[in-house]
Amino acid sequence: MTEAQEKGGAGGGNVETVPPREILRLGLEEVPGKKDESKEKPSGKELDPLQKVGFRLALTFFAYILLASIAIFFVSFRCFELPPFPTPPSNPGDPEQYKRLLDAYKQTSDIYQQTAKLQVERATQLFQLVVASTILPVFSAILGYIFGSKKSGD
Repeated sequence: MTEAQEKGGAGGGNVETVPPREILRLGLEEVPGKKDESKEKPSGKELDPLQKVGFRLALTFFAYILLASIAIFFVSFRCFELPPFPTPPSNPGDPEQYKRLLDAYKQTSDIYQQTAKLQVERATQLFQLVVASTILPVFSAILGYIFGSKKSGD
């Protein structure tokens, strides 16, 4: 086999080398059934000035939602930390004293669990009050205006 045949294949003619990126580009441009559609530019419409203001306002409200969520988390879980979980009683040898210690431990652990549950409920109620019932409806209305005015303007 000659050197030309090794490079060019069995036919021995000139073979053009095409880089892989060029193959992908050409392959994507030459989709069967699509002739002029693939050459169309994407249609985009610039926002009206009032829509731009609405978009900035929506971004501001989104940032406010994030800030409020972080503040609620911080106030609920970092400012009011729970005390450490109570330690179980050790067996002192006297069965009556051990029963009293065990009952006290059960009561203490129940109170601890109730306190932890109240902390989570408080955070949930704050989030619902601040974010879900006040900020989120305004944010939705702003986004509805932006996208609604885009469709009516077409």
